[in-house]
Amino acid sequence: MIKHLFKIIWNRKKTNFTTSLGIFISFIVLFLVMSFIVYTAQNYLAPLGFDYKDVWYVTMDWKDSSQEEVKEILIQMENSLKSFDEIKEMAYSLAFVFIPTVMSTINYEYDGKEFNTEIRKGSDGLEKVLSMNIIRGRWFNESDNAAIKHPLVINQRTKDDIFGDDIALGKILKRGETEYQIIGIIDEFKNGGLFSSTKRISFLRISMNSDVEFKRFSSEVMGSRILLKMRPNTSVEFEETLMNNLTSIAKNWQIKVNSMEAIKDSASLQSLIFPIIFAVVCGFLIINVGLGLFGVIWYNTNRRKAEVGLRRALGSTVKEIHGQIIGEAVVLSTFALIFGSIFAVQFPLLGIIPIFNTGIYTIAYFISISSIYLLTCICAMYPSKVAAGIEPAEALRDE
Repeated sequence: MIKHLFKIIWNRKKTNFTTSLGIFISFIVLFLVMSFIVYTAQNYLAPLGFDYKDVWYVTMDWKDSSQEEVKEILIQMENSLKSFDEIKEMAYSLAFVFIPTVMSTINYEYDGKEFNTEIRKGSDGLEKVLSMNIIRGRWFNESDNAAIKHPLVINQRTKDDIFGDDIALGKILKRGETEYQIIGIIDEFKNGGLFSSTKRISFLRISMNSDVEFKRFSSEVMGSRILLKMRPNTSVEFEETLMNNLTSIAKNWQIKVNSMEAIKDSASLQSLIFPIIFAVVCGFLIINVGLGLFGVIWYNTNRRKAEVGLRRALGSTVKEIHGQIIGEAVVLSTFALIFGSIFAVQFPLLGIIPIFNTGIYTIAYFISISSIYLLTCICAMYPSKVAAGIEPAEALRDE
């Protein structure tokens, strides 16, 4: 039966070429869209690596202020912030938390090989403010003031990619003549938000006790923030009190206060822009192909009333007629999917989209195959029902 169906579709290959081409294109587009969706879903299920609840942030634009002026005002701010009972912890941050569109990388050298990571910067209190998970080693602290080599904290992804099963703590990384020593490993830090991907990340220290470490913060206005861990149920009215206090200290600065919770949704939306666009385009394409496939099956069924009527006269059951019409549609899709599969397998083999691994492609492939077959069966369901209802006498009268 299956061999017979393949033979029928092959003999009509010229007639069915346009439909097969539409199915082929739909499969490729659906495969790519599903890859993005699976990738986004995996990102969402992965741990965020920090806690944004009850965390407020202060952004500052110190305009043309000198390094000395910036440092003096920040110290005054820090002393003032510590006087509020509503604030549990504070930290300086250049970690681009919930800013998924910003990328900042740094190159290191280890064991004669060069690699890069996303670079983030934070002060000694950042780990407590964001409740980060330290897997091994420690976060920055006052003991690093006397360190000869620059202290460095990396995430688990960096450790796995660069060191594998080897011990990473204490290892020395180089960047030109500058040496960095790994003092800690954090679990994860998806600063872009819930739907952002896992990346290699390394943290450098921000400290008022070192001109080099302070310059890491003061030299970049964009992303420079003070993060505050607030006590639970702190009222919104306190935001105005905080703003008035900080603006009284830094009279010429532009200062804004907001909560991490407020910008979380915005960061998630930015990460979902491309998957949503691709999904909408794919949806329209699949609808068009579905309508075209339905039309072809309907047209072919109406043309073959005499054939169907003859089969019914020879004893074919309603179930067998159903099976033939749906089977031919499935075989038509199979021809398109065979060529589509050959094309799709090139993506993981050639690494065309580096952010997707083989597992993502595999899941997306099977979802896409299943979706195309499901669409085919749905489109063939009604024409097959009509065909199965044709009586031999009716078919002969039409002839």
